[in-house]
Order: sequence, then structure tokens, then C-alpha cells
Amino acid sequence: MTLRTPLLLALLLSTSATGIALAADAPPAPQRPVKLDTNNDGFIDRSEAAAAPHLAERFDQLDTNKDGKLSREERPRGKHGHRGPGRGHAEQLARLDTNKDGRISRQEAAADPRLAGRFDQMDINKDGFLDKADRELRMKQHRDAWFTAADTNKDGQLSKAEFDAAKGPMRGPRHEGQGPKGPARPAAR
Repeated sequence: MTLRTPLLLALLLSTSATGIALAADAPPAPQRPVKLDTNNDGFIDRSEAAAAPHLAERFDQLDTNKDGKLSREERPRGKHGHRGPGRGHAEQLARLDTNKDGRISRQEAAADPRLAGRFDQMDINKDGFLDKADRELRMKQHRDAWFTAADTNKDGQLSKAEFDAAKGPMRGPRHEGQGPKGPARPAAR
């Protein structure tokens, strides 16, 4: 029993030292973005912008209408083209739906130049409106394209091997931007 104690102690010390060394080499945990709109009014005023020095130093330049606060449209775009905290996509579309009929007409889309420029592309069924039917058709097109690419022997059925090889949106993440065949297409916005 006396022989075991030094061995156990040595083992315990070595694993502790390894754990400490690994912890020291670990990268710091990613920080969550700071929510700047602390009063939830949809705008970032000068005092809220002070929490983000890079934004505070450009505040006057970004405040194009000089109202002392940054609206969603005035906020700078991030690395992937997204603006800072604010309205989501569905809320933005709801804002554009001025007559509240659940769809966006060409005239309503004119209030957002980016949407107006892509209106014809997004109006899949060509009925002159952007609505749930267009979203469903676009999703069906993506599913059909995925199936066609995954069905490598073109027999109209997916074998388990074809399905496993596809690794598309129906099963697990794509690896390094790759879909069933070749690079992934950019998502429609």
C-alpha cells in the first residue's frame, strides 16, 4: 500500500500539471457582442454608442440626418453585410407591408432600394407580390436542386450511399462550403 501512494500522488500531480498547461494554452472564450440599444427604442444614441469606441468616434459621420441617434439604416454594416442590432428580416418585411395584407407589392418594396432591385428575382410565381407562396416555391427549388445533385445515378431515388454522400441541408452541416457537388451557391437575400 505504501508503494501505491507515491504512484497515485505522482499520477495526480502529472494530470493536474497537464490540465493547467492545457488551460493556459486554450484560446480565450469568444465574447458576445455588446447590446448597444440599452433602452430598446430601436435607435443608438450618443450615450449608448459610447460603449463601442469604434462607433462613438464615427457617430457624427454616421448620423446622416443629424437627429442625435443612429437608426438601423445609419448603422455601419458588419463583415457579412449585416447591420448592428435592430429589426430582424421578418420585422423589416412587416414594416414594408403598409396595407397589412401579408404580402409586399412592388410599390411597397420601393421603400427599400435593395429589395426593390431584387423584386423580380424574388417574385418566383410572378404574381407581382412577395409572400409566403414565393418563399415556399424558393424552398422547393432548393430541395429539388439538392435532390437532383444527390441522385448521382439519375434513377429518381436516393440510395443510402447517395444520401450519405450528399451531406446537404437535410443532413448535417456542409463541410467547408461544399454542397452535394461543388461549392455552395450564395444564399438568396
